[in-house]
Amino acid sequence: MSSIFVPKITSFFSSTFLRDYPTVDCESPERVGTIHAATGDLVNFVEPEPCSEADLTLCHSTSLIRSVQRHPEVYEVAALAAGAAIKAAELCFEGPTFSMARPPGHHAGRDFNGGFCFFNNIAVAVRKLQSLGKARSALIVDIDLHYGNGTFDIFKTDEGVAFRNISAGTRHEFLDELNAALVDASNYDVVACSAGFDTYIRDWGALLSTEDFKTIGNRLARSNPHFFSVLEGGYCISDLGNNVHSFLSGIQEACS
Repeated sequence: MSSIFVPKITSFFSSTFLRDYPTVDCESPERVGTIHAATGDLVNFVEPEPCSEADLTLCHSTSLIRSVQRHPEVYEVAALAAGAAIKAAELCFEGPTFSMARPPGHHAGRDFNGGFCFFNNIAVAVRKLQSLGKARSALIVDIDLHYGNGTFDIFKTDEGVAFRNISAGTRHEFLDELNAALVDASNYDVVACSAGFDTYIRDWGALLSTEDFKTIGNRLARSNPHFFSVLEGGYCISDLGNNVHSFLSGIQEACS
């Protein structure tokens, strides 16, 4: 009996993301290190390229970009993280992709940043698709514990981009809200997920199980054939790799 071939997920990762650049202690290199070590059976790793300054101006003001450029060690890794998200977006038309990058990005708006974020990776990626004519409409679903205020700021006047932040007091409410957010997902050219894992039961959010992340990944991937996700938060280092593995296995299952 022949086995069923299940394609691996294309994931963008660089050893540069393991650098200990100036940021808060909890946003440590170990975050992506443990994810990289735990997910090799599910993904094909691809080395990303940094985005250009022109790519950043699709979402951010010149003053914000210059403020990050004053710290070259931060700018280098932040531009690479945005570049990883761009590649994940561009290749999602061939199958689901995942940007395994740091720093995260969803707290960076047009003219501000914060919350460990310097540039808004997922927003730059969606804007890049729009600028290339590869997607006119997009649905961005943010499952991180914290509100994606930067993403909202960038797209608040863009009728082609819907931003839906999932926030709930119980795991059942969380999954119900996710279902509601995905009701019309097939109507968009692309679906993107700000994939935060700090809603985990042993993390700051104290809400979701490891198995829940598999359900979430599966539902997102089934909602639209053109889907990509970008790493945001997640700080329980001991379990973070398993949680991302669960999320990616749900995506892979949806595509098998």
